[in-house]
Amino acid sequence: MEFLATTTDLNLLAEALKALGFQVRIIEDGLQAGLQFAKYGCSGTYNKATGKLETRGFQGLDIDEVKRGYSEQVVNSQAKKFGWKIQWKTNDAGNREAEVEKRS
Repeated sequence: MEFLATTTDLNLLAEALKALGFQVRIIEDGLQAGLQFAKYGCSGTYNKATGKLETRGFQGLDIDEVKRGYSEQVVNSQAKKFGWKIQWKTNDAGNREAEVEKRS
Protein backbone atom coordinates (compact mmCIF):
# COMPACT_ATOMS: atom_id res chain seq x y z
CA MET A 1 0.00 0.00 0.00
CA GLU A 2 1.28 3.48 -0.73
CA PHE A 3 0.55 6.95 0.59
CA LEU A 4 1.83 10.16 -1.00
CA ALA A 5 5.35 10.47 0.37
CA THR A 6 5.48 14.25 0.14
CA THR A 7 2.16 15.02 1.83
CA THR A 8 1.43 12.21 4.30
CA ASP A 9 1.52 13.48 7.86
CA LEU A 10 3.36 10.93 10.04
CA ASN A 11 1.57 12.04 13.19
CA LEU A 12 -1.87 11.65 11.60
CA LEU A 13 -1.00 8.25 10.17
CA ALA A 14 0.30 7.22 13.61
CA GLU A 15 -2.97 8.38 15.22
CA ALA A 16 -4.99 6.44 12.63
CA LEU A 17 -3.04 3.26 13.34
CA LYS A 18 -3.36 3.77 17.10
CA ALA A 19 -7.12 4.17 16.70
CA LEU A 20 -7.11 0.78 14.98
CA GLY A 21 -5.38 -0.78 17.99
CA PHE A 22 -1.75 -0.71 16.84
CA GLN A 23 1.26 0.18 18.94
CA VAL A 24 3.13 2.81 16.92
CA ARG A 25 6.64 4.23 17.01
CA ILE A 26 7.56 7.31 14.95
CA ILE A 27 11.08 7.32 13.48
CA GLU A 28 12.48 10.75 12.65
CA ASP A 29 15.83 9.71 11.18
CA GLY A 30 16.30 11.51 7.84
CA LEU A 31 16.02 8.98 5.00
CA GLN A 32 14.73 6.33 7.41
CA ALA A 33 11.90 8.56 8.66
CA GLY A 34 8.60 6.79 9.04
CA LEU A 35 6.68 4.51 11.36
CA GLN A 36 6.91 1.08 12.87
CA PHE A 37 3.69 -0.49 14.09
CA ALA A 38 2.60 -3.77 15.62
CA LYS A 39 -0.52 -5.57 16.80
CA TYR A 40 -0.95 -9.14 18.04
CA GLY A 41 2.62 -10.13 17.16
CA CYS A 42 2.38 -8.88 13.58
CA SER A 43 4.29 -5.83 12.44
CA GLY A 44 4.65 -3.27 9.70
CA THR A 45 6.55 -0.20 8.59
CA TYR A 46 5.82 3.02 6.75
CA ASN A 47 8.70 4.69 4.89
CA LYS A 48 8.15 8.46 4.56
CA ALA A 49 10.62 8.79 1.66
CA THR A 50 8.90 6.20 -0.54
CA GLY A 51 5.35 6.40 0.82
CA LYS A 52 5.23 2.60 1.13
CA LEU A 53 3.45 0.88 3.97
CA GLU A 54 4.54 -2.74 4.29
CA THR A 55 3.28 -5.41 6.65
CA ARG A 56 4.56 -8.76 7.88
CA GLY A 57 2.29 -11.40 9.29
CA PHE A 58 -1.01 -9.61 8.58
CA GLN A 59 -3.35 -11.80 6.60
CA GLY A 60 -6.52 -9.92 7.34
CA LEU A 61 -5.25 -6.33 7.49
CA ASP A 62 -7.89 -4.17 5.86
CA ILE A 63 -5.89 -1.63 3.89
CA ASP A 64 -9.04 0.37 3.20
CA GLU A 65 -9.63 0.59 6.95
CA VAL A 66 -6.16 2.13 7.37
CA LYS A 67 -6.89 4.63 4.58
CA ARG A 68 -10.28 5.52 6.09
CA GLY A 69 -8.66 5.92 9.50
CA TYR A 70 -6.05 8.27 8.03
CA SER A 71 -8.74 10.28 6.23
CA GLU A 72 -10.70 10.61 9.46
CA GLN A 73 -7.61 11.93 11.24
CA VAL A 74 -7.05 14.49 8.44
CA VAL A 75 -10.64 15.71 8.78
CA ASN A 76 -10.26 15.92 12.58
CA SER A 77 -7.04 17.94 12.27
CA GLN A 78 -8.60 20.41 9.83
CA ALA A 79 -11.69 20.78 11.99
CA LYS A 80 -9.47 21.56 14.97
CA LYS A 81 -7.41 24.00 12.89
CA PHE A 82 -10.51 25.98 11.88
CA GLY A 83 -12.28 25.69 15.23
CA TRP A 84 -15.09 23.51 13.94
CA LYS A 85 -16.99 21.02 16.07
CA ILE A 86 -17.06 17.56 14.56
CA GLN A 87 -18.98 14.43 15.46
CA TRP A 88 -18.52 11.06 13.79
CA LYS A 89 -21.32 8.56 13.34
CA THR A 90 -21.93 5.42 11.34
CA ASN A 91 -24.71 5.68 8.75
CA ASP A 92 -27.22 2.96 7.81
CA ALA A 93 -24.84 1.60 5.16
CA GLY A 94 -22.12 1.13 7.80
CA ASN A 95 -19.95 4.02 6.60
CA ARG A 96 -18.47 6.68 8.88
CA GLU A 97 -19.81 10.21 8.40
CA ALA A 98 -18.70 13.48 9.91
CA GLU A 99 -21.15 16.11 11.04
CA VAL A 100 -19.37 19.45 11.12
CA GLU A 101 -20.56 22.59 12.87
CA LYS A 102 -18.62 25.62 11.70
CA ARG A 103 -17.92 28.39 14.15
CA SER A 104 -20.01 31.53 13.82
